[in-house]
Amino acid sequence: MSGRDATQLPEGAVPRQVFVRRYKDAAWHEVDDVLSREVPVRVAWDAAPGEAGIAAGSTRLWAWPHGLADLALGHVLLDRVHPAVTGQEPGAWGIRHAGAVAETGTGDELAFQVALRAAAPARAPQPPMPMPAAVLLDAMRAFMGEEGLWDGTGCFHRAGVYDPVQGRLLRRAEDIGRHNCIDRLAGWAAREGVDLAPRLLLVSARVTASLFAKARRAGFSFIVSRSAVTTASVDMAEAQGVTLVGFARDREERFTVFADAGGRVLE
Repeated sequence: MSGRDATQLPEGAVPRQVFVRRYKDAAWHEVDDVLSREVPVRVAWDAAPGEAGIAAGSTRLWAWPHGLADLALGHVLLDRVHPAVTGQEPGAWGIRHAGAVAETGTGDELAFQVALRAAAPARAPQPPMPMPAAVLLDAMRAFMGEEGLWDGTGCFHRAGVYDPVQGRLLRRAEDIGRHNCIDRLAGWAAREGVDLAPRLLLVSARVTASLFAKARRAGFSFIVSRSAVTTASVDMAEAQGVTLVGFARDREERFTVFADAGGRVLE
């Protein structure tokens, strides 16, 4: 396996070796290949104590089977109990709850229980500091430059939290689903008490309306993608004062600023 060493992964998360037929250069070839594992994960959560309108529930996700506690917590916080999702605060941005995660599966079942609790009272969000173009490209270079699970399978997305003050990547998450990557970052941030508002979100995937909305619920207001953006995400970014950058390709020394009312991308 190229990319991340398989010995660093639990057995159930190691990509599966397969023997396939490949058509290339006008000829058939029998070759070895690898497939990313994708498994069902059951996530349940308790009712948030003292919070009206947040009931207990459960759902099933499909994910890469590693580091699932952060995924479970982040999914519940962003997609199940977030004020913008429950209708309590439609324009709310930032993580408002925290929680403890316990693995409850038995045998081959992957299942997690999230015990919700109120997070510390949110302070006024601090916007990310402006970044020169060259520094932004350096951030993307650090984000995309490390080996990862994509290198072996061609199947993974990644997302990362970049701190412009420290000038380094704080966290990188990989998964077969681009939304799962944001969930993993949100779960980590809630567990570690990291405020995402003054940080950048770096993503390998295209920024659609749904991905943009999830990033906003996590608290980000500076989003940089290696891929494309859609009209809906640009409209939302302009309406909400979010900086949205696409096609950030460090090897080509280029990126495109689609929305930047706050003037965060400097010459």
